Amino acid sequence: MVNNDKEIARLKEWKNVVKTYSLKISKILKKNQTVFYSISSVSSDKKINPYTTPIRLSGNKVIAGCIVGSQIEALIVANYVESSIDYLLLDVEKKIPIQNIPHEEVFLAFNLKKALYIENSKTASGVEFGNISSAVRKTFPSQKIISYKPNDLTIDSIWFFLSHKFGNFANLKIAIIGSGNIGFKLALKLVESGAYVNLNRRDKVLGLQLASTINSIKPKNTLANAEYYEDPVRTCTLCDVVIGTGKTDILIINERMVSVMAKGGTLIDCGKGNITEGAINYAYELGLKIFRSDVTSGIISFVDQAIMIKKIINNKTGRKLLKDDMYIVSGGVYGRYGDVIVDDFDAPETIYGMADGRGQLIEKLTNLQLKKIKDVSNYFNINQQFSKTYK
Repeated sequence: MVNNDKEIARLKEWKNVVKTYSLKISKILKKNQTVFYSISSVSSDKKINPYTTPIRLSGNKVIAGCIVGSQIEALIVANYVESSIDYLLLDVEKKIPIQNIPHEEVFLAFNLKKALYIENSKTASGVEFGNISSAVRKTFPSQKIISYKPNDLTIDSIWFFLSHKFGNFANLKIAIIGSGNIGFKLALKLVESGAYVNLNRRDKVLGLQLASTINSIKPKNTLANAEYYEDPVRTCTLCDVVIGTGKTDILIINERMVSVMAKGGTLIDCGKGNITEGAINYAYELGLKIFRSDVTSGIISFVDQAIMIKKIINNKTGRKLLKDDMYIVSGGVYGRYGDVIVDDFDAPETIYGMADGRGQLIEKLTNLQLKKIKDVSNYFNINQQFSKTYK
């Protein structure tokens, strides 16, 4: 049984870390910069101690955050940073193991109402199922929340890194050790890009299924494929790249696996602690390059895209009646036949064409349809010409 006093003391120490970290952000924050703060978790067989992530600066954006091991750790952070950040990047992936719900005293110590957050208190022992997203959303302002999937950002970052390093994936041979959620998705992306991928995981049946699934759903003209090997050493043999995608601090890449890699190969630790110390030292002796996954490029591009989509959905998505039967649509709204498609249904500056009612533009406009577009153009004083036939 957890000692409530010890747990409160531990969480108070965590809150102090959050305070110090927030102070560091405020000191480097400049006027007109937007603060993105992420709360996420990692896959682990045991509960981890929470920690903060590096503060990243990109143009007018400050990207900070933390990794937590329980719902209450996430709630303490969200409660503290709510007023000082612009957007909360909230991890929607369920990676935290099932654990006991803290006692009422623990919640009260941090001004939190236990009943407000816990949905699974009806279980016999009172456990939480580790979904930090559902807990934080109970009180955090919804307009400031951006849902995200850290695993997908990790996959994109590794893919971009390899793309930049090698230029071309064709004939590249890559081993993925510990083929779970990240490993499978990364393998599929790499095979689709032209790389040959060897998979290894302890569960042979599932490993074979994963390789078969990748080969079944890849584009039919893709020659590259995925293969499962039960022996991890054979998996790495003559591979240009070996990637560890196991759970945090699970040592799955050793010296023997490094020794059979291709000359000048690259070793990537994606799971944070997947490579043994001996393997790291031996890799350096052999002149191999060693990297750890860095989500900087992925998270920067993600927040740019997320803000753009938020603006489009909030401000430029809709359908409006101008007069009679003249409708304009924008922001991805599925137009009915004859609707005029514009860039912004509230204040259009560009006319793209007329909807055919099936998700496309009408290719050959009649005189009547051209007149309708001209009427919309005149209505908003848009200087734009349309020919009778266009694509």
